[in-house]
Amino acid sequence: MKEKLKELNRITDNEVLMALKVLEEPPILRKMGDKQLNIRVKLLTTNTHRTFCKQTLVNSGSSTSCISKRFIKENHINIYKLLFPITYYNADGSTNRDRSVTEIVEMNMTINDH
Repeated sequence: MKEKLKELNRITDNEVLMALKVLEEPPILRKMGDKQLNIRVKLLTTNTHRTFCKQTLVNSGSSTSCISKRFIKENHINIYKLLFPITYYNADGSTNRDRSVTEIVEMNMTINDH
């Protein structure tokens, strides 16, 4: 715990807020069966202001937002390393096969004009 506090003291206030926001509640992934909602959205990166128009899965059953690692890599989107990895859990309480999230991206999503 002391090491985590030392790490928090080394970073900016915005980075601390981002780390705390991510740690607020453990993400849970649920399988929704055949029910899903796909819509066209516009994604805007918050740091480079690049725009992507994509068909997006909106209702995956996850309690948090997720984005494809492949999409991030192929489009050279900037990532933020998390101070502390986030473990993802399945609805039954087991650890998700992808284990932990160690990086995040910040994006704004626009649906139609919302």
